[in-house]
Amino acid sequence: MFRINTGSSSYNVQSSASSEGSEGVKSYGLHDNLNVRANTTKVTDYVGTKAANQIPCLLSNATFQGDVISVANSMAVLAAMGQGHGNVIVADLDKAHLAGVQSVLAIAQSSGSQEAWLREVKRQHKSGYADHLELLIQRNQEHLSFDSLKQRLHRGGVSLVRADMASDSATELAGLAPHGVSGMYVSNIEMYLGGFLDKANTSINERQQALNTFKNNIVSLMGAEAFLIRGESVGMQVHNKNAAINDWIPQVR
Repeated sequence: MFRINTGSSSYNVQSSASSEGSEGVKSYGLHDNLNVRANTTKVTDYVGTKAANQIPCLLSNATFQGDVISVANSMAVLAAMGQGHGNVIVADLDKAHLAGVQSVLAIAQSSGSQEAWLREVKRQHKSGYADHLELLIQRNQEHLSFDSLKQRLHRGGVSLVRADMASDSATELAGLAPHGVSGMYVSNIEMYLGGFLDKANTSINERQQALNTFKNNIVSLMGAEAFLIRGESVGMQVHNKNAAINDWIPQVR
């Protein structure tokens, strides 16, 4: 295990007991109407630092070994620029965040170049998000490819899925990963499930149960050689599967 120091990402999770995700995962196409206003969510990491650059590098390179699962923020877009054969599964409970990634990917599909894509993203969405995305691409350009993104979208290699990762149904994501899951980025979902960032009307026991189910789901989805990027605080941690099983002890905070 090693740590990546980042800021808290803007992942919003509802109680699994009241979400649609608890009834099963739901997939969306690149041009399906999610009936929500798109929220393009960046990871508020310290862009430009060596540590911050490790996440897109790890995710994009994981596409050479298999499929990648990411929450719906800028890291999902960067993972989809990986030059390997693997699929990218964007799984999130927040439909607005899914719609944000969907919009950015749809713009890429219709753009003739990376420059045109980023210009249109800046026009349609927040300039801060577009500038953030462009800088991370520049700092990881040897690992990322706009052509690979276009090819992956063309062959249907990106899945957009509304899923509650703290629900038993989350294991259905395995069916979308024919090459096996080689890398997972779940951001700081634990900080919401455990009540640190989301003081929902749930008991400590309910929150602990959600955390335990979340861990079990994640571990079951990981391939034998997969890595996991997760955070219980501001910083992210990276585990292999063995460390995720033995060293990761989710706790209500």
